Amino acid sequence: MNVWKIINKAVKAFSAALVVLCLFGIVFSSNARTNLANLVENLINNGIIGIIILVYILWAGRGVPRMIRILFQAKGLNSKFWNDL
Repeated sequence: MNVWKIINKAVKAFSAALVVLCLFGIVFSSNARTNLANLVENLINNGIIGIIILVYILWAGRGVPRMIRILFQAKGLNSKFWNDL
């Protein structure tokens, strides 16, 4: 059971890091903004299935802001961050 906790923590840390990188990409790169806008537009244009997938993507990322806050409070990827996950 302990292995699943480690995997879950690693996935949470990876998803938080991915969101931070995406946010930096959106701020600094017009290509990233265009790609994100195209993804959302394509999902919305694909009808109810696209909207369901968009809602699922947003729902799956609901815990990411908490992970980012814990990362900043721990001042980096250290044992305090890992234990707080």
